[in-house]
Amino acid sequence: MRKRWKGIWYPLLAVAFVIATGCGVDDGGNRMAKETSVRPLPPPVSDHGMTLVWGNDVKTQALAMIRGSQKYCYLDMYELSDPDIIQALIAAHERGTDVRVVLDATESNSQHVGLPMLKRAGVPVESQRIHRGISHIKMLLADGADGGVLIGGMNFGEHSWDNNDASVHMPMANPSFLAVFHWDWQRAQGEPAEAPSAQMPLLNERTVERHVVDAINEAQSTVYLEAFNLSDWAVLNALTAASRRGVAVEVLLDPGQHQNLSAADQLRDAGATVRFYKPYDAESMHAKILDVDHGRTFIIGSANFSHQAYTYNHEGDIELHGFSTFDQSLTKNLTLQIERGTDYPVHRRASSGGADHD
Repeated sequence: MRKRWKGIWYPLLAVAFVIATGCGVDDGGNRMAKETSVRPLPPPVSDHGMTLVWGNDVKTQALAMIRGSQKYCYLDMYELSDPDIIQALIAAHERGTDVRVVLDATESNSQHVGLPMLKRAGVPVESQRIHRGISHIKMLLADGADGGVLIGGMNFGEHSWDNNDASVHMPMANPSFLAVFHWDWQRAQGEPAEAPSAQMPLLNERTVERHVVDAINEAQSTVYLEAFNLSDWAVLNALTAASRRGVAVEVLLDPGQHQNLSAADQLRDAGATVRFYKPYDAESMHAKILDVDHGRTFIIGSANFSHQAYTYNHEGDIELHGFSTFDQSLTKNLTLQIERGTDYPVHRRASSGGADHD
């Protein structure tokens, strides 16, 4: 009888140990460490007076800019639904700051959450409709001690901060950024307005493809890419050629975009390292970042690497040169996510709402 109980209790104790230590068991009976649900995004890093911020740190930076604004606070955004951001905009308006917001006319969360909340509070807000495309830019401008420009791939949706995504804060920015916002404000109000000329580092949406392709064609050692959508043939062909001439090409793709499957096949055939982001929960691999030769050229913004983005959408990217610290930050994120990534897409879990669709 004692032997029988011994045979029952030993397996139960083993199971209890596995649960207590947070480990699982693989098909071969080996213990495996249970993966944490925490998204280990890099901390903010600065270079040339600019700061690369990831994930929830983008929200922290945006709130500091809005709350510290005095004369003006302008937001040009595809998705706006985060309640903290919206309330900060309302508070800035109520204390006398010139707050103006331009939202995409087709984005559901902007139209059903952000727009009505701002309108009820009397904040000037307009919706912009782009022919055959979307107003996809993600840019915040403000004065004050924490002001400047915040631009990149991060939407201001309630769940956007969970995504693998980043933006850049520039405390001092050239007039091109303000000119773009005023252009959008006029267009959204139905007034005819001529497109402003873009001054570096700002890239006009019609020039982003050329700058991306040129940077890849000039690569000498490395090309690192994080892409929500990689489907533009000119970019794909440039990446393929770079890999075949011996450049180390590493690409991280979002699992939810079907176009990324054929892109992955083409790049793997050329010898590139391609992995699909493995979601921790319901988030996206939403970044649109190109890093060539360890920061020699660093391009980040709202434009996906797609024909739609380059041809029809309203986008905002920046191109930076000699940003080795930004390269180190991206490399840290890319290395981790490629190591834990998959060869074929593992789709994220159903979201509770507010997930990005761009």
